[in-house]
Amino acid sequence: MKVLLVGGGKTGSFLLGALSKNNEVVLLEKDASRVGLLRERWPQKDIRHGDGCEPSVLEDAGVKDADVVVAATGDDEDNLVISYLSKYEYGVPMVFAKVNNPRNEWLFNRNWGVDVAVDPAGILASLVEEEVGLGDLVTLLKLQRENVAVEEFTLEEDHPWIGRRFGEVRWPEQVVLAVAFRENALLIPRAEEVFQKGDRLLFVCPLNRQEELRKLLRIGGRGRD
Repeated sequence: MKVLLVGGGKTGSFLLGALSKNNEVVLLEKDASRVGLLRERWPQKDIRHGDGCEPSVLEDAGVKDADVVVAATGDDEDNLVISYLSKYEYGVPMVFAKVNNPRNEWLFNRNWGVDVAVDPAGILASLVEEEVGLGDLVTLLKLQRENVAVEEFTLEEDHPWIGRRFGEVRWPEQVVLAVAFRENALLIPRAEEVFQKGDRLLFVCPLNRQEELRKLLRIGGRGRD
């Protein structure tokens, strides 16, 4: 899978190391001195200099062919611009964005092209790795940190959601259906999509909502309207 990381700070460099083993990864950083340090540390990695807020720079970095873009700069405004361009100008299937200031979290939504807004780097790495189906990674990294959990669920043949649209189910408050997988293909969780047998669903939620989500998944209820 092709992953474009924008931002070479602590988050970006961590992700570069974590994701490069099994994916084609390009890291884009606008600070020339930082690029030099990264290239010294990662001489075999594809590290490029440029401002990810510029469409031409994103194109040169391969955004048109990217399966996943991670906007991981230290500036929330830049991350929103990168997400918007990636999703709506170039049609990237999955866009992750780092939230630096919790006060800005409300902006990180689909209107800005953000599929999943998460922090810290460990959460981003686990979510992106799960996209390529790396076994039990999410099970091993349940993210019992930063008050965030990742919950995975597969729809069996008799589950009551099968045949219903994604938008018909109301998740508990603060629960997000981040991504879905069908026959190893990534699905963006759109409201009109219909649940099918074998769909693998990946949720992000606060720890205090985890049990409520698990109950909903087991009984196939409607959650909160």
